[in-house]
Amino acid sequence: IGIIAAVVLVIAAFVAFKNQQAYEVEINNLRDANTEKVRTTGELEVQQKRFKEAESSKESHALNLVETGKDRDTAIRKYDDLKKELATLEQTFEDKRGEIDSAKDVLKDLPSKDVLVPKINRLKNQLVEAQEGIANEESRIAKLNQKNQDCEQKIEALSQIIGDYAQGRSLASMSTSIRSIYSGWGFVILDGGDNDGVVPGSFLEVVRADEVIAKLKVTAVEAGRAAADIIKESMAPGEALRAGDAVIPEQKAEKPDDKISFSAR
Repeated sequence: IGIIAAVVLVIAAFVAFKNQQAYEVEINNLRDANTEKVRTTGELEVQQKRFKEAESSKESHALNLVETGKDRDTAIRKYDDLKKELATLEQTFEDKRGEIDSAKDVLKDLPSKDVLVPKINRLKNQLVEAQEGIANEESRIAKLNQKNQDCEQKIEALSQIIGDYAQGRSLASMSTSIRSIYSGWGFVILDGGDNDGVVPGSFLEVVRADEVIAKLKVTAVEAGRAAADIIKESMAPGEALRAGDAVIPEQKAEKPDDKISFSAR
């Protein structure tokens, strides 16, 4: 009986020891789980803050698009006014030319030199004045033509910007690079933002040594930086993104309706 009791006590002690070890393991697991919970909660708060900033940026872009449209309308109105003024000056030019032709006809049909000399001198003076007026009008027409060309260039540039924003494309002049990479979350942070022509929802290309190694989709834009998801299926085999990699707008063949055009009438 004593031996059996001793064996039972030894077994009980061994079981208690094992239970103690298992208890300590579970305590450590619980402590690690609480730590992970705190970290995950912090990450969630950061993502929620980024989401709110993205919503605010979206509203700002919408307001900018409205202002750009207003600038375009103003430029078109100025263009139309210049067209009307140009037409008026051309008509004035033709009237002056008619006066010169009439004066030449009068000189040709007058027979007497003694009578014609004073009239000729007077008509010469009128002719000189008319020619000076024509020269002045031609100079004004040239200046108006230059203004007209400037307005057309501004309208074309504004139309291109509006077209890019409306179709969710980053501006063609946009050029930036990767600031940091979060591979576990599947996104990167770019050095450029709204000030550099990055547009929310647009697709970008990561270029290294003149070759496209991956594509990105912009999810959030601020004034000086932007966030973009990594399109995993676009990654070149054996390649990995690095900080400093160049980023440009996605290169696509332009469709006929990709631009908004205005014809002068």
